[in-house]
Amino acid sequence: MGKIYEALERGRKQKEGRTVLPALPDPAGIAPAPGPAAAPPQELWVVSEPDSLMAECFRFLRSKIIRPADGNPPRTILVTSALMGEGKTFVAANLASAICQGLEESVLLLDADLRKSTLHEFFGMAYPKHGLSTYLSGQASIPELLRKTTVEKLTVLPAGNTTDIPAELLSSERMKALLQEVRDRYPDRFVVIDSPPLELTPETAVIANAVDGIVFVVRCGLTPRNAVKSALSKVSREKLLGLVFNGYNKPLKLYDQYGYHKYGYKKKKADTNLTKL
Repeated sequence: MGKIYEALERGRKQKEGRTVLPALPDPAGIAPAPGPAAAPPQELWVVSEPDSLMAECFRFLRSKIIRPADGNPPRTILVTSALMGEGKTFVAANLASAICQGLEESVLLLDADLRKSTLHEFFGMAYPKHGLSTYLSGQASIPELLRKTTVEKLTVLPAGNTTDIPAELLSSERMKALLQEVRDRYPDRFVVIDSPPLELTPETAVIANAVDGIVFVVRCGLTPRNAVKSALSKVSREKLLGLVFNGYNKPLKLYDQYGYHKYGYKKKKADTNLTKL
């Protein structure tokens, strides 16, 4: 599995000013990595609107995760929710992009939602027919499946085609070994995992046991309290990094007075779809 890092290391070499290796060949008939992705959609706030309050919220979340008080940041981070439509993919994409804006950190963003994948849309990618499901079923190696993004130091492993056995693939020893390998190689690389909802699929609880930390997304005004309670009972509280209260549409007084701006501070109205952290 060391070949995973031959592909990931390209970003590191590019950062250090060294020659970047050409794209890997296509021996297994897998479509080669696409060219530069389209401009990120509006939902990738930390890239498209870096001066917005939304982007600042994600930078705050980043600092809480990768600069914890005890000095030991989680290296593999699962982003999940209780039910569908709560914004877990939105949070995963923006959190990963925010981490990459750090001076040293890079991210492998892994789409583990083999049932209803949408992560690729945040980076302007066409639907990837091959990805994590292809690897877990033994049909391809990781370097053939990784996709570079327009966000510097951010690499995506897409979910690939849907499968009839998502729970079996994501609960396999091959998946467990993959998470262990990508975690242990480099101290400055984080792995952010977008997973299916905890209340709707059995495999997410298995993944939760194999990661270092969990970010749980709750949709303001929509997520039933009993669903949150039931979902949280399925994971270790020691691994829970916190809850993201998504869709909070009331201005925060603190940011109303000190809205973030790259040239200083100014009064700025809070965004409608603000994520409260």
